[in-house]
Amino acid sequence: MVTLKPIWTAIVVVVSLLGIASPSYAADDTATLTARIDQVSPSNLVSGKQIRLGGVVRNTGSTTWTAVQAYLVMPRSGFTSRSELEDAIEEGRSYTGERIVEVGNFAELGALTPGQSKRFKISVPISKLGLTGTEGIYPVGVQILATDHHGNRSNDAVARATTFIPLISEPKSPTPAGLVWPFTLTTELDPEALDTVADSAAAGRLRRYLDAAISTVPAGRTIVVDPALIELLSQIADVEHPVAGFDLTNQQTQGVANWLTDFRELTTSSTTWVVGYDRPDELAFSRHQQHTEVLLDRVKAATTNTLTEQAIAGTAASWPTITGVTSQVLADIRSRANTPIVVSRRAVPDWVADTGSVATLKTPSGVAQLVINGALADAPGDETPATLRQRILSDAALAVFAKQSDRQSRGDALTFVDPTWDPGPDAGPNLALALTSSGSGGLTEPTTAAKLLQGSPAQYTGSVPNNVLTRSLSASYLSSVADWSELAANSDSVFSSNSADTDRQIAAAVSVRWRTDTKAAAALAKGQIDQIQASFAKIKIESPSAITLSSNRGGFPLTVVNGTSREITVGLRVTAENDSIKIADTSPVSIAAGDRHTITVEADLGKQNSSTVSAKLVAPNGELVGEEAVFNVRSSKVSLIVWLAMGIAALAVAATLARRFFGGRRRRE
Repeated sequence: MVTLKPIWTAIVVVVSLLGIASPSYAADDTATLTARIDQVSPSNLVSGKQIRLGGVVRNTGSTTWTAVQAYLVMPRSGFTSRSELEDAIEEGRSYTGERIVEVGNFAELGALTPGQSKRFKISVPISKLGLTGTEGIYPVGVQILATDHHGNRSNDAVARATTFIPLISEPKSPTPAGLVWPFTLTTELDPEALDTVADSAAAGRLRRYLDAAISTVPAGRTIVVDPALIELLSQIADVEHPVAGFDLTNQQTQGVANWLTDFRELTTSSTTWVVGYDRPDELAFSRHQQHTEVLLDRVKAATTNTLTEQAIAGTAASWPTITGVTSQVLADIRSRANTPIVVSRRAVPDWVADTGSVATLKTPSGVAQLVINGALADAPGDETPATLRQRILSDAALAVFAKQSDRQSRGDALTFVDPTWDPGPDAGPNLALALTSSGSGGLTEPTTAAKLLQGSPAQYTGSVPNNVLTRSLSASYLSSVADWSELAANSDSVFSSNSADTDRQIAAAVSVRWRTDTKAAAALAKGQIDQIQASFAKIKIESPSAITLSSNRGGFPLTVVNGTSREITVGLRVTAENDSIKIADTSPVSIAAGDRHTITVEADLGKQNSSTVSAKLVAPNGELVGEEAVFNVRSSKVSLIVWLAMGIAALAVAATLARRFFGGRRRRE
């Protein structure tokens, strides 16, 4: 008796073998399948008799797929250069190799309803693949065929995933290999959604990411930390000062506290690099240098303070965005410090992997140290620990092939991990195999980015972009943040606020994260400026319109009214319109919230009779704040002169009358 399933399978096999396509259909958002590979063996083709792939197919659409099947695909020959392999990857988006369609060598998954996932396992004897047997890197992947909700089925894959398996005999020397783990703020870790961040660190993606980094052999581990992430998590873990507006559970806060403890231990056993707080927009600072110094001082202070508070030590490094590097950016960074600069291949388009993942570059400011993220082009399918392992081993094998033709080759397998990656719960064994000589069969040995830099890197003499089209923070926005920084410094001084908090706020305001929401960034800066100015407007100087001194020297009172809800510390700076008049500044005094305080100001008018005078508040840092009060100061000696003049005039009149009286009398006598 013949059942329906074998008949359907036979039809599919015939169609696949003949290359006859069934009616195609238009892909839409309601019909989507994804595939990923999370099990690959062998890791090197010389050590296995069968290729085994395992993974997951998921229906991410809103309609059901039926008759879902997973096929292994693989070319007959491998590749020995990065350019050949990357060409194969690009082509692999539609074709990875020959599809193995024999019954028993592909997986039947049946139907997948919306949101449903199913695992697949494919096992194919290497003898059936017809491989040439030459050394090289062999792309191997899975292609998914299925029938959509309209009943259409195509011979084209509706989903695919690709990884690589090297075929290489015992190498003469191992290739230096290491993992770079960036711990930075990502889209998921939104500072405005602390509950989501807490869940991620306590038992979610960020927890699994940290565990995977911990499982990496220390000799092959480089940690790149953004202090903004650590500061955010420390706020969540601070149960004594909970963040307003968020009701976090004890389990969440304790989970985050455990994460921080484990992370601190990780940094002590790893090569640790520290980038500027919240990754400042280096491209914007290079394009608009007017306020660079003051704003980068804020970033530096925020970085240093956070590291000190969180008991984390590391080497300073810079990490511009992938598409945000120009020759001027590199020169500007080098002018501030000789720190490692992480760049992508786009920044050094003439870079060749055979020269290694580190290089030096001559800039007008000096020789810069570059660490190049030279990852292969993304292959179809999500990254998993298994595919990451194979990527490292493939890079190492490519370095071996390069050395076979050029003994001076410095190729390595330094690999950057995506900071948004979710490695799952069991990444350790795969990563240990990739970086250790025993696990890789002598193909790799662990190294760090710092160790590679110590080994006399090759000089990069190729081109670096002079300009890029990447959008950066604008000049007007940086100017607004600089104004905010100046006002905030005065406010911190007047209100005795913690300047470390202000440093972090302003450093975060010049982060590359604001590039995607410039309107919100502008509103943030304006809101902060308005808030500070509104506070200063509540601090006033009361004075009469005119003040009369009893002489050319004397004191007069001015009253400072604190209309804010916080204690302030201010002094007075009083200046006369006439420069010859001397008026002493007053020492800062503390005034309680809602209180008023009268300060006596000493003035010396000298030979002047009066002058227009202005009074302004002075913060303890010496800067003027708030609005000024204008009034007139005059000396009472003006009245004395008038009386003397009147007295002299009276005496003159009396003398005149006396002469007339006595003179007339003498004549009569």
